[in-house]
Amino acid sequence: MSYPPQDPRPSTDQDSLNSDFSLSQKKTLLETLREWIPLDAARSAIRLPESASVPYARLATDEEHGDPASSSSSTKTWSEKLWRWIRPLAIAITTLLLLLLALILLKRTGARGPKAQVPPIPSLPPMPDNTFSFEKDSRPSWLGKPPAGGPLVLRVAVVSRVDEFDRRQAVRDSVFNGIRESDVTLDFRFFVGTSTHTDVNKRLVQENGTYGDLVKLEIADKKQRLSEKRFGALKWGGSVASDQYDWFMTMDSDTFVRFGALAQRMPIFMEGKNLNPRKDPILIGRLGAHRTYFQNTVPDEIDDPKDEDEVLKGPWFSYPSGIGYMLSSSLVETLLSVDSPTLPHHIPYPSDDVMIGAWIAGLESFPDTNIEFETTPEHSPLPVHKVIPRPYLPKAVHTDILDDVDGWHDFSDRGGHNATFSWSSVCVHHVTGDEMRYFRGMEAIKGEWKVERRGLGLRSLMFGRR
Repeated sequence: MSYPPQDPRPSTDQDSLNSDFSLSQKKTLLETLREWIPLDAARSAIRLPESASVPYARLATDEEHGDPASSSSSTKTWSEKLWRWIRPLAIAITTLLLLLLALILLKRTGARGPKAQVPPIPSLPPMPDNTFSFEKDSRPSWLGKPPAGGPLVLRVAVVSRVDEFDRRQAVRDSVFNGIRESDVTLDFRFFVGTSTHTDVNKRLVQENGTYGDLVKLEIADKKQRLSEKRFGALKWGGSVASDQYDWFMTMDSDTFVRFGALAQRMPIFMEGKNLNPRKDPILIGRLGAHRTYFQNTVPDEIDDPKDEDEVLKGPWFSYPSGIGYMLSSSLVETLLSVDSPTLPHHIPYPSDDVMIGAWIAGLESFPDTNIEFETTPEHSPLPVHKVIPRPYLPKAVHTDILDDVDGWHDFSDRGGHNATFSWSSVCVHHVTGDEMRYFRGMEAIKGEWKVERRGLGLRSLMFGRR
């Protein structure tokens, strides 16, 4: 008996499956398997001939398109849709981050324009041994302690010549830049007149555009009209209600002021005087004496410096010298209440400082008919005769006048009030711009400001001044 040759390969379950299932059964099995594995793999597994057609029904697991190119296109379309959604969000987030960075930089540099960059400390010629007394005198206990009642609120007017560009910059750099808010709340302006020089006016516009701290008065910028500048500054000082600030201060552009020390020393200086600048008329400064009074006889419409207000001679009074002076907000309000006419302010130089004391003396003396006033041979026709002045106000107003000998003085060997620069020196007159920068950098006092010298200049830790 002959037997058919046997397949040497071992028998497998797949062989059994191929031999035991009919074509129709394989097709049914294929439909089941293709839900789990690819179609080609299912055909191979059950050895379904390629010629056998199987009805195709789309399954949830099938790709959108059967060919690889179609699959890539689908992925690309999905990515494009996702990017179209993400891109506006990314742009918006980037824009917000840039705006936030800009605000941070603006806050660090200040909202009123570029920070005044202070040049390095200049070298000065040798000075006499008695110029400064910081090393030989002990540091006072009041220095470095913020005022107990809160910061001193000041409005400060700097009387400046219109073409003093470097001097104004020195004052910004060395006096105003970096004042501690715990010591002083400060608002300041430089007061200038008009110029006929085109280049000066152009630079003035640029300067004010940068700093915004100039007040240009419509008067010719001449020394003879300095009194009109002081009156214009007074009106600016009193443009705020008297209960909103403590003192109005006027300083010359060659005065170096330590505002932190001034505020910290004020409680000591005012101790025992029982005075409130918002309620009481007060004058503080370095005082001189005079007996010249004035009455307003020149309308403001007249723009001739040769026209002067009437001059009278009366009792001696105290007046603040050109170093500077502080008027309490109460006194400023009283002075500006004088009307029809206003306070006399057409006074030729150098009597602009005397004018301030004459206003204050006139408030108290003019209403008293028992006080004698007379004309002067220098300003009125002879003979000299008695005059009853027109009172500024219906009732007399008394002002407390305080002479601060230690705090307000001229620089050593300059001026009639010269003194040694000491711990108590809060206002020092007759100094140059380079000297101001030198003073600011002195080891003894540089910590009074919030600015320290680094490299070629100072970087402020505060922003803005109004």
